[in-house]
Amino acid sequence: FAFQISPCHRSCTTQQHHRKNYQLKITSQPQVIEDTEVKIPTIPRNLLFGNFQHRLPKLSPDGKYLAYLGTDPNDKSCYYIYVQSLFELNGASDYADNDDQPLSVAKIGSPDEIIRNFFWAGDSQTILYYVNSGGQPGDENYHLWAVNVFDGVRFYRDLTPGDNVKVQDVFLNPWKSSEIMVAINARDSSLFDMYDATCLQANLYWTIAWGVDPRTFQVQRSIIRNQTDDSTTILMRDVTSDGQFGEWRELYHYPYGELGNFMGMGIDGRSCWITSSCGRDTKALLKLDLETKETSTICEDPRCDIGEIILDPEADYVSMVSYEYEERELHFFNSNLENYNNLVRQGPVEKVSEVYVVGQNRDNSIWVVSYEPSNSPPIYALYYAKQQRIKRLFCAQPGLLQYPISPMQSVSIKARDGLPLVAYLSRPFQTKVSLQDTKVPAPLVLLVHGGPWEERDWYGFNPLANFLTNRGYAVLQVNFRGSSGYGKAFSHKGDGEWGVGSMQHDLTDSVAWCVENGIADKNNIAIFGTSYGGYAALSGLVFTPELYKCGIAIAAPSDVKSMIENVPTYWGPLRNTILRRVGPVNEDEEFNRKISPFYHLEKMKAPLLLVQGSNDVRVPQFDTDRMVAALREKKKDVEYVVYPDEGHSILKLSNRADFFERIELFLEKHLSS
Repeated sequence: FAFQISPCHRSCTTQQHHRKNYQLKITSQPQVIEDTEVKIPTIPRNLLFGNFQHRLPKLSPDGKYLAYLGTDPNDKSCYYIYVQSLFELNGASDYADNDDQPLSVAKIGSPDEIIRNFFWAGDSQTILYYVNSGGQPGDENYHLWAVNVFDGVRFYRDLTPGDNVKVQDVFLNPWKSSEIMVAINARDSSLFDMYDATCLQANLYWTIAWGVDPRTFQVQRSIIRNQTDDSTTILMRDVTSDGQFGEWRELYHYPYGELGNFMGMGIDGRSCWITSSCGRDTKALLKLDLETKETSTICEDPRCDIGEIILDPEADYVSMVSYEYEERELHFFNSNLENYNNLVRQGPVEKVSEVYVVGQNRDNSIWVVSYEPSNSPPIYALYYAKQQRIKRLFCAQPGLLQYPISPMQSVSIKARDGLPLVAYLSRPFQTKVSLQDTKVPAPLVLLVHGGPWEERDWYGFNPLANFLTNRGYAVLQVNFRGSSGYGKAFSHKGDGEWGVGSMQHDLTDSVAWCVENGIADKNNIAIFGTSYGGYAALSGLVFTPELYKCGIAIAAPSDVKSMIENVPTYWGPLRNTILRRVGPVNEDEEFNRKISPFYHLEKMKAPLLLVQGSNDVRVPQFDTDRMVAALREKKKDVEYVVYPDEGHSILKLSNRADFFERIELFLEKHLSS
């Protein structure tokens, strides 16, 4: 048998856009062929890490307009909000036929703003959006802004003004489009009160989230964190039709260690939907009677927590839920399965699991759909449910469609104590194929997710993994113990296990698995992460110095006690929970020194690329500066990059361009490819 490289074409957003999926094809040829060199084109960094051409398409409630984040053809340095008439869309051919922006009703924003997200108000005329303002760039003090799309002279309003003010919950009145409620920390920086024009409800009980009665548009729910035992309770009060309040009462209680949340009110007003792990290991969907507090289990999976939950907006039942143990699995409860099958038949994917409904209009007759295979950027479409037809919109980054992107595969790895770990492996295309060759070990980048709680790695398109595989590196992403999504037992197996414990051992064991299975070259391993992932990268370099040839750490805590002492004040209600999970670093100096990389820098042997934002409110720059000074004093190989106008994430396009160029050069220098 001879191996050949064969390009496989498939339709994408238009007939003009095709991708060459390079596949190994076995043909029956008895003769030996000579080695074949295959040229894999280099994907430009700006296509993977620049601003995507289209993001977050959202329908107006009346279904007449589509808004999305997009770049200006003449200035791709920032996102604007574009608004397009659906009448114009339906009367024209697919405007994905070219890379130019369609003519739009409105273009909202300015080059000085980084718009993170937006949504329509109920009047289908006003757009609300989040911008980091009222402080330093990257300090996470997001304000809520509003603008009427159809004003001749647009008036941009900051609805949450003030220095060092952050907006959290936002609620829109579905019956009165001009009414809005927000939770902000203007009165006390550590607590979020609910406001409309005035302060409606002060935060008196360590509330971490609020809820509003959709019928009366009054504050109805409060989720509180007990500061003594770290349990969580959903409080509720009755609201009459004339706006009178009853007393706050306990609706549902989660002891420390349990998982769950409030999901929505029932149509009848006498029941609600919640998720909970109480009485089981994984998070399930329950229906709760508001009067008796009795619950009934709707669906659960013993392998993993419930994921997406779609409630039918006009009936009191669940339409669809998802689970993701390895890859996304959908479970349907009504005729929605046929809609999803239509979306697959008419779309560019082959599996229902690659279809996401990301929005609808008010009457649910038009859906915004995102097609998301693991080897392609998202492709967006509209779906007209009654007519059962789609209208293709655009690809998030059409320039990527001409390049081969390595697919991702899910794998299962056993840790040293036998605990199964779900991980995702992306491997580079081979550039040399012959009769004797199979997949050869490649340099490996262990990519560690942040968090670590409420975070996990997912199966799907990942620009960073795609970049690394395109440059010749294999990439492994591991859901180590402590990651979310796999039940409370798996999550809490990471408690007290930072740095020198089993959380780090899981990463070490996963590297060993790659070496044993011929995936990774044992002499060419890098560890790379952001936030907790950056901490894990530092820990890997100092606690297992022989394992890694180099490391990249972004926004990386080096002294755990110092990090917790300097978290933002609005993390106050969560501080005790953090200490329970990390360990007693505030009281036990020996324990803190044991797990903090700063106190073990003399053990580090491999080169380190370290990245810090000056305005990071989670990992203070003075800690990182102190670590770099100590590394240089010990003559360690460290490259330190500080971005003065960034926080915990690198957001500005110019900084991202510099950042990823440095990553590429660093890996070229220190990791053979």
